[in-house]
Amino acid sequence: MLFRDAWCDGARRDLRVRDGRVAEVGPAGTLPPLPGEDGAPEPVIEGGLVCPPFAEPHVHLDAALLAPRAPNRSGTLAEGIANWARLREALDPDDLRERALTVVRWLVGWGATRIRTHVDTGSTLAVRTLLALRSELRAGVPGLRAADGGPVPVELQVVAFPQQGVLRAPGRREAWEVAVALGCDAVGAIPHFERTAAEGAASLRLAFDLARRYGRAVDLHCDETDDPASRFLEQAAALALDHDLGGAVVAGHCTSLHSQPDAYAAKVTALVAEAGVQVVTNPLDNIVLQGRFDGYPKRRGLTRVDALWAAGAAVGIGHDSVMDPWYPLGTGNPVDAAAMLVHAAHLTGVDEMRRVFATLCGANHAPFGGPPRLAPGEPATLLHFDAADPVEVLRLRPRPTLYVRGSPVQGPPKGAWLAPHRVA
Repeated sequence: MLFRDAWCDGARRDLRVRDGRVAEVGPAGTLPPLPGEDGAPEPVIEGGLVCPPFAEPHVHLDAALLAPRAPNRSGTLAEGIANWARLREALDPDDLRERALTVVRWLVGWGATRIRTHVDTGSTLAVRTLLALRSELRAGVPGLRAADGGPVPVELQVVAFPQQGVLRAPGRREAWEVAVALGCDAVGAIPHFERTAAEGAASLRLAFDLARRYGRAVDLHCDETDDPASRFLEQAAALALDHDLGGAVVAGHCTSLHSQPDAYAAKVTALVAEAGVQVVTNPLDNIVLQGRFDGYPKRRGLTRVDALWAAGAAVGIGHDSVMDPWYPLGTGNPVDAAAMLVHAAHLTGVDEMRRVFATLCGANHAPFGGPPRLAPGEPATLLHFDAADPVEVLRLRPRPTLYVRGSPVQGPPKGAWLAPHRVA
């Protein structure tokens, strides 16, 4: 297959795929079609955009699709947590698995083949269910088949997330530690939700110690509040440096950074960059959950993506909720979250929009070891969009027209093609 005159990695290029791998990459118009094995010319796809598949670094599959069962009438974070606490007590493993699988299929249909989900450690049932699903998805998503009839594998990571803290009540720390011992990929925490700032700081130290004990990554819900006095991102970055965990620590939300004094925010963004902590912003949730205590003007509440970029920090973009107790909307399309970020964070410069899109198929892969490379000799793992450039994808938010799953070095000799819009 030859992709000709496609937007790829910041320019228009030709890209040839053979035997499941990238065979050649050249400037647009420089690679002619070659004969296939049967002597016929290889298929040619003209134009469009080619990129690695998306990664989804922050979603909550255990609570997904529960919004209709417990509507959040105030629209607040607090009511969402309270509604979820009630729903959590009645979780059924078969129902949870089916809801999670539904959202996984949606994510795959929009081009995401790597997914990191948080699971509330207040429910060991939910932890065990999603860990079992992780194993199942390695072999392929049930109900999805590639065009060659083969499976569509998904890499799922599970974060042990103590939704209601680890120090607020007896038994929560123990349940959290059990979840990590059961095999979760990363240790979560929610320091701003603990009873006091001191206990929030203590929960961070416990999280880093637990991660070191089990050899896990760290993925925090951090400063998801409008309160400028919530300053746990600074502490998380310092702990990442102290534990030498650069590149293995994610801090999600970080919305208090929006409201903090500029001088302090500059110090924190520099520390985050130095520590190698990745901040994952979740624009769909935070644009509706933050600013709820404000009169007019109301804060937008998203973290300072532009300032983090300027400091050299890594930034990811998460969908976060999909029709759950915190956010009643959502389609599972990572581009929806990116489009909201472009609007709400004033990132509508052309270069800024391109960088936002590139995050979905680039920096979002950081928790998974980095994105696939579209370079000669590499597996041809890629998406094709019928769009002229990244800005058009952000504007139209289309489905990928094609997903090419490249074969590994020792894998089958052919790539596989999946048209997600033809998959239920």
